[in-house]
Amino acid sequence: METRQDVLEWLNGQLRFGIKPGLERIEWMLNALQIEELPSIHVAGTNGKGSTVAFLRAMAHAEGLNVGTFISPYIIQFEERIMLNGEPIREHDLVRIANRVRDCASASPETLTEFELLTVMAWLYFHEQQPDLVIWEVGLGGRLDSTNVLTRPLATIVTSIGHDHQGILGDTLEEIALEKFGIMKRGVPMFHSLTDERLIALLKRQGETMDASIHDVTPLVTSIEDGTDTVVTYDGLDPVTLGLTGHHQAYNGACAVAVARHLGWKAEAIRAGLEAAQHPGRYELISRQPRIVLDGAHNPEGIAALVEQVKIERDVTVLAAILVDKDREAMIASLQMVADVYETTFDFPRTRTKESLIADGARYVDWQGWLAAWLETPKSETLVVTGSLYFISEVRTYLKETFTNA
Repeated sequence: METRQDVLEWLNGQLRFGIKPGLERIEWMLNALQIEELPSIHVAGTNGKGSTVAFLRAMAHAEGLNVGTFISPYIIQFEERIMLNGEPIREHDLVRIANRVRDCASASPETLTEFELLTVMAWLYFHEQQPDLVIWEVGLGGRLDSTNVLTRPLATIVTSIGHDHQGILGDTLEEIALEKFGIMKRGVPMFHSLTDERLIALLKRQGETMDASIHDVTPLVTSIEDGTDTVVTYDGLDPVTLGLTGHHQAYNGACAVAVARHLGWKAEAIRAGLEAAQHPGRYELISRQPRIVLDGAHNPEGIAALVEQVKIERDVTVLAAILVDKDREAMIASLQMVADVYETTFDFPRTRTKESLIADGARYVDWQGWLAAWLETPKSETLVVTGSLYFISEVRTYLKETFTNA
């Protein structure tokens, strides 16, 4: 492989192997490559993982640390999945790392999946770069996710538990929770912003079994001022305007505040990180005139959070692309309470078809033509584009190019 496109084609070629839960293949690869574990934070949750990583990364940077992050999915470019100090891995490093991983994987007793290979690439890159800290975002679930080869993280976090990926993680919230709680490590503190008492009780029992202390971060939030900005007062800090907008971001920020304090980071760095955090596609204001917001709310709980924020906006139109394995009916019903909703599809394996959307009574539009017309003559004061993060990525690229060429 000589270019980033070669790497992407190689990884995409592994998608046919699907999802294969289990850690044995990753462990074999890390052992073969002689990669040792670095100081790490491990973040799981149905929603809020990426935002919590963004807050922590900004705090760590303000603390003066070199920090690596592994996230999924990406919004702007593939290389965002493996970053050092907020900068995506460079093409020549990506190609070099991918070739080493591919050569090693060719000797593996079992074929690795696309996400497993990507995880090993991140491990190898960070092994070479030796950052002070690596923040790992779980890809799916937790217990059997390929990031869960960590053996001694500094802290683990569970941001939220909601209905997502039930076909893999389980049908009930308790089943889903146990999968996410599976990142817990013996003797390592776990921080959470859960509100469901049943799940908190389940987490505490798990903590007792694992001799891991459990820390509820929600009491840290003493007040939230919602608006076009989100101003939060955390216990021990003056009010701060978050870099990420939305009522729910107060609690993602609280997860980061609690872990940062646990690690002994300075109050000034914590505050600076809360203000500076950026996370594309999470209630991201992409244009002020006309007002356009992008938000990757891709499950019912994410939509519920989005709806609360949209209530603050005036005269809202929503363009949504919801994948076939999500609860479309519930999500659209929620959005229709606060906005005029249109639905679309896009080029992606798990997308709904135009025919199925129309059959289900959707107000279907071909998104590029519809969006071009809306930009020409806005039909409302605010446009919110939501649904799959992969769709948000496509729309974001389209809008950036449109505004650049205008």
